[in-house]
Amino acid sequence: MTGNPHPEHSSRDGASRPLTTSPAPPEPDGRLIVSLVLNIIITLLQVVGGIIANSLGLLSDAAHNLSDVVALGLSLWAVRLGRRPATPRRTFAYKRAGILVALFNSAVLIAISVYIIVEAVRRLLDPQPVQGLWVIGFAAGGLVINGFAALLLREYHRDLNLRSAFLHLVGDAATSFGVMISGLVVYLWKWNYADAVVSILVSLWIGREAFAIVRSTVNVLMEGTPEGIELADVQAAMLSVPGVKGLHDLHIWSISSNDLALSAHIEVENVALSQAGAVLAAVKELLARDFGVGHATLELETVDGECAGSSCDLPPKRT
Repeated sequence: MTGNPHPEHSSRDGASRPLTTSPAPPEPDGRLIVSLVLNIIITLLQVVGGIIANSLGLLSDAAHNLSDVVALGLSLWAVRLGRRPATPRRTFAYKRAGILVALFNSAVLIAISVYIIVEAVRRLLDPQPVQGLWVIGFAAGGLVINGFAALLLREYHRDLNLRSAFLHLVGDAATSFGVMISGLVVYLWKWNYADAVVSILVSLWIGREAFAIVRSTVNVLMEGTPEGIELADVQAAMLSVPGVKGLHDLHIWSISSNDLALSAHIEVENVALSQAGAVLAAVKELLARDFGVGHATLELETVDGECAGSSCDLPPKRT
């Protein structure tokens, strides 16, 4: 699954807002394959160009493109694996495959960025002559190809797996643009430091963006409250449903980029099962409509009863 069935959950003031539905983008398989083939081609070309021009910028761009090939291949694998049905041992199927791939792809981007910065600092200390025209030509080709490939995946920014692949491509497009500018500077003013300086600046930007994805994936794997959702807002909304007298042991987490789950203990009056069932149905409808929670597990308790679970002392406390 790649399309997000629930858009952003909160407004600028941080409060959760009712959701509006948006059409899911098409399945990404074909676009990933096209991007993969394009990156294999540009990687080979830029390795040759980097050697000919003696350009660290071009070679670093080729390294990014090589990581793109791996990242796109893994993203395609995760997309297809995520479609497999649940099994007795994988009751949530393989929906977190994309999260693991996003974490790996982003960690690789950070590692590559650090390596390029180290190499660029060495070039600053010991500048090497760079063939500006070769750099401009190969970098321009990389910019066009990576820019086109990134456009193919721009619709999937809410999926962490595809967002990490998109960041690889955008990062390479930015690197190619920066390398092209540095090549122009070297050609016009013979300032060979430009190649290393641009490499550092682009690598810092890519590293920052990759770290944001790492942080998001770790939040999913640690089953933290999904980004954009305030636990207090969910609690208040559930308590506003007629018939709900209390609420505790509330937990919200992400199964994948697109699937939210919730569990809670709901307190109701000592009423008939049919009436209590209507309350549960109303709460689940609210959770799906206002917060995008597609998998809610709610346990009913009477107001004067005792919680049977040992986890009832977990936060948030009884209201």
